[in-house]
Amino acid sequence: MINAPETNKGGAGPAAATAYIHFRLEEFACECGCGANGMDPRFLAKLDRLRSVYYQRPLTVSSGYRCPVREAAVGGSGANHPLGVAADLIVPKGAALRDFVAGAFAVGIRRVIVYHDKPHTHVDDNPALPEGIFVK
Repeated sequence: MINAPETNKGGAGPAAATAYIHFRLEEFACECGCGANGMDPRFLAKLDRLRSVYYQRPLTVSSGYRCPVREAAVGGSGANHPLGVAADLIVPKGAALRDFVAGAFAVGIRRVIVYHDKPHTHVDDNPALPEGIFVK
């Protein structure tokens, strides 16, 4: 199903004018209910390509864009989600995670963080931060 993104509500710029095959733009909206969605369309295109070409399994968005209020509430660093270049996705551990990480790097996503104690995997594309896979 192709879903055309809607316009941005309070984010850092207009939403992408591109359709995404596997995601709806509203899946990445701020979780606080403010409606802000400043996701970078280039980052969303990478996620869509990851899902289409390399991972080929459903991905659930746990967190996408975060407004400053939400970022502070969750104790975030402000370096990724508020810039629209990060997402937390539910990815099963094991072979599925291996395939996901390989696909993420293949599409040009710079950083993957796998958590021992959280159900999601973080991906971001912030060139100001170290590149690679990190386990926390």
